[in-house]
Amino acid sequence: MRNVAIVSASPGEIMSVGSLQDLYFDELGTLYDAEIQMLRALPRLCEAAHAPELRETLASHCRESRLHLERIDLIFTHWRERRPLRSSAGLAGLVQEADERLNQETTRDARDVAIIGLAQRIEHYEIAGYESARRCALRLNRRDEARLLQETLDEEGRADDRLGAIGKIPVRGEYLVDLITPKWGRTPFSRSRL
Repeated sequence: MRNVAIVSASPGEIMSVGSLQDLYFDELGTLYDAEIQMLRALPRLCEAAHAPELRETLASHCRESRLHLERIDLIFTHWRERRPLRSSAGLAGLVQEADERLNQETTRDARDVAIIGLAQRIEHYEIAGYESARRCALRLNRRDEARLLQETLDEEGRADDRLGAIGKIPVRGEYLVDLITPKWGRTPFSRSRL
């Protein structure tokens, strides 16, 4: 089998992914770091949000992120492996974008719309990562682990749906979603499942 080199977030560090199991562990390690970053970023988003529904959704997802970390740890316990120290550069970029946006002067409504968009971008990133890890688990015939990852995927999907629903709350006769959804209908990331 040919080894594929994947560049990690650490400068100069390269991790070799020579097997599906290596890829699985790498994905899980990256997701673990993404959840840690989320736990640090969500309170800032929550504090900056104005709408009570948005604040509650972000706080609720923060609690869920702790459960997501526990599930990843449980998977590594099943394998009797140590979790690789990985850095999620993708999520770090999204968190940096969120911090920059939160530091801008804006109205409450615009800030809430921005927070919804930023939080949904983060959800979509995590959903893609968990789907990839779940696919690895299934191919490795680790059905129990795939079920754990599906639970997390379901929670991430519900968080994304709640964020989208908050965007439909009327503000001065308009809907926040009208400001972030194209006139022709649903966004390309709208899901029919999850």
